[in-house]
Amino acid sequence: MDKSGTRLSGEIKTILKKVSRSLYLSVNILPEPLRTHMGLGYLLCRALDTVTDAPGVSAAEKLKVLELARGFARPEAQAALAEKFSALAAQAPQQGERELLLKSGKIFSVYASVPPDDKTLFSDLVSGVAAGMETDVRAFPGAAPAALKTGADLERYCRLIGGVPGVFWARLYRAAIRRSNAGAVDFPSEKDAEMIGSALQLTNILKDLAGDLRLGRCYLPQEDLDTRNLAPADLLRPASMGRIRELAAKWTYWAIDRLDQCEAFVAAIPKTELALRAAVIWPVYWAMDTLEEAAHSNLLDPADRPHIRRSRVYATIAATPPLLLSNTAFARGYRFRRETLIGSITGGNYEGRAL
Repeated sequence: MDKSGTRLSGEIKTILKKVSRSLYLSVNILPEPLRTHMGLGYLLCRALDTVTDAPGVSAAEKLKVLELARGFARPEAQAALAEKFSALAAQAPQQGERELLLKSGKIFSVYASVPPDDKTLFSDLVSGVAAGMETDVRAFPGAAPAALKTGADLERYCRLIGGVPGVFWARLYRAAIRRSNAGAVDFPSEKDAEMIGSALQLTNILKDLAGDLRLGRCYLPQEDLDTRNLAPADLLRPASMGRIRELAAKWTYWAIDRLDQCEAFVAAIPKTELALRAAVIWPVYWAMDTLEEAAHSNLLDPADRPHIRRSRVYATIAATPPLLLSNTAFARGYRFRRETLIGSITGGNYEGRAL
């Protein structure tokens, strides 16, 4: 892997920090070249996400951008994407996103210096995520909420948007471990990473449910809503939370089942790779904490959006050292969160605060 000295400039790191929230904390502790590869992969996907979410960009234009991304392995597609990103920058609603699109040429310049053997990792990542984003464009055509049709559709969406980046993550970890641990024989599983990444995406879906509904997107499948005689538009009313509580619990359990792979994933990372272990532990713990907040929130009320406090984020970081050298300590912390979350669901606390 990467012997070229490829690095993200300070300017691009600043953009990464603006658009990546807590992920930046995990990426920033990684050793090079893993840090640059993870950051670069995230920025490329985040640029696609910004265009896909931009209300001022037509569906036809979004599909053109995503088609280019599906062919990311071709240099001409990369050049065309960079041009599209810059041209569409004014449509991005947030300043950090506008900077990301405007500076996309510099980001692609960094990508150009990635060694050829590593570029397949990026093309697999970008093309897979683009396939998932096509679902957003095709399934949610207007401002009125529309729903994914089936549970299988939601699982596929999570696998593409979250699971494909998970596989990218595992492959980068494998290369990093081989580089610094010549005798290593056990490596984090791509399948485990795909499942963890899918669960992280489902966590984001539950967290952002109210906001996405107001953008016309209902990720809860219509076949689930049919069991409650609900249409997507009904979910615009926070008072409907009681009618979808069991559906939210169902998909929370789906996420938990996949996050359970984290114990094997962390155990496969040598204890000498402290940063690599921390960069898994943090997002897993934060996802569990977010799901716990979701269990006490009205997911249909934009004012009650689940979030974990910044103080909790930094408390997790501060408590990390003992977990880095002990798989048992990490598993104990994960299982405590798991039991607490399941207790919140089964104990009747999933009703939310503002029904």
